[in-house]
Amino acid sequence: MLEPARIEETFMKYLVFVLSTLLLSACSEGELTLRAVCEKESGLCSDLNEDSHCNLQRRDLIMQRFEEKRLPSDKNKYQLLLDFEKYSKCIELAAGIEHIKLKEKTTTRVLGYMTSLREMKRLSDETISSDDPHLLYYHWSRNKSDSHLQRFLTAEQNNQLETPELQMALVSYYSKKDRDKSIQLLHNALSLYPPNPEVDPEIYASLTSMFYKKKDYASSYHWALLAQQSGAFNVELQELKIYLEQAKLDHEKIKETAEHTLSQLQLGHFTPPKFQRLD
Repeated sequence: MLEPARIEETFMKYLVFVLSTLLLSACSEGELTLRAVCEKESGLCSDLNEDSHCNLQRRDLIMQRFEEKRLPSDKNKYQLLLDFEKYSKCIELAAGIEHIKLKEKTTTRVLGYMTSLREMKRLSDETISSDDPHLLYYHWSRNKSDSHLQRFLTAEQNNQLETPELQMALVSYYSKKDRDKSIQLLHNALSLYPPNPEVDPEIYASLTSMFYKKKDYASSYHWALLAQQSGAFNVELQELKIYLEQAKLDHEKIKETAEHTLSQLQLGHFTPPKFQRLD
């Protein structure tokens, strides 16, 4: 029978071994750089442009190609489709720039562009039968597929679209058909964010526009303040202030409500504000 001191020594050695293994694993994952991926899987990089154009899009694309190859799930295929789209738009413009002395630079951009078209088609073909809501939306919005739209709307009825991103996807369908429902969906999108969210500023912009068309200028001003604060939009507030003055509404109080809404979002407890309407 082992003595207590011997047992403690054995346990400590085991603990050190486990911690060391976890540390090495974490370091290994942290070293997964673009260079490491290209050295490990050269085929994920060699068919793209080799110069400095579209660096960010190229990097995201390569890392996602690696992730999708490691785990070819619907989720990863959808994200890869999006990354190929971003890269394709960027490199298509860059491919039109002729190099007088370095013709090969242009050639690799053309190669990258052709790769993006080929891979988007491949991924589209592979996912055409998928019931993943993101991919249903993708095939409807990109390929105008009514069958995918109907399956996407069925997913709505089954409460399978309860994420901010998918609520925004629904808004793209309902915005021209049902403004009130679109506003409800945008509010719901905000309520689905966790605490300390990175809110899609397009939600603020869409609410600003929709309430403006409803002549609910107080609500429009409220969301315009948040859109402006997001830094993604340069919103003209002066016209809205004029409407508020005509309706004898205090824009300073609306500003206080906007600050309260922002605090709610940070806490993950959003409720839509209500204002007196201008009729």
